[in-house]
Amino acid sequence: MHYDYYRPEVPEGIKEFSLDTSYLYGHACHTLDQVISYFGEPDNVHYEVRQLLGENRMNDYFDLDLFYGGMKVSVKSSYFRIKERPSFVVYGKKGMFVKQTKDRQEEHLKMFYMPDHPDFGIDLPQHYGVLTYLDDSGKYHEEKVVSEVGDYGRVYEELYEAIINGKEKTVKDEETLLQIKMLETGIKKMQKSEF
Repeated sequence: MHYDYYRPEVPEGIKEFSLDTSYLYGHACHTLDQVISYFGEPDNVHYEVRQLLGENRMNDYFDLDLFYGGMKVSVKSSYFRIKERPSFVVYGKKGMFVKQTKDRQEEHLKMFYMPDHPDFGIDLPQHYGVLTYLDDSGKYHEEKVVSEVGDYGRVYEELYEAIINGKEKTVKDEETLLQIKMLETGIKKMQKSEF
């Protein structure tokens, strides 16, 4: 999973490290929560969290590899990507899936196109991922996969329902605690690093 930006002015404008402005805390949480909800707690994690502008500056890059048995899930992001990497890339023995673009909710919000529109955040066909594979007879296939409809607002509505009406939480406490532990570990490893 990649969650890239080209916004060098952000880290260049922050002169010393703080958790409040940590790129790992501010952005890895958006991808780690997805990985944790899909796969649970990893067997092992490799952390590469960097301060590309120098020691004691804002961390502006991260590359986390989460291992689940023989499967590796990578979560990567940087403020210095002038051209974004694909948002999702999944490899298998007979094929792969690639989705070039991120969820469109943020894009729509920046255009002041709000969630009350029925097509808010919905991908158009040019945003769909592409599944490429060989079937059991060795025939090559390439097909677009319609994107799931995202809805960040639903998370807040469901949190409200859990607090006020006692409904089951969408994001489990143990998932949140695991994510915080992983973010804290990433920062500690960065502070001890000699990159």
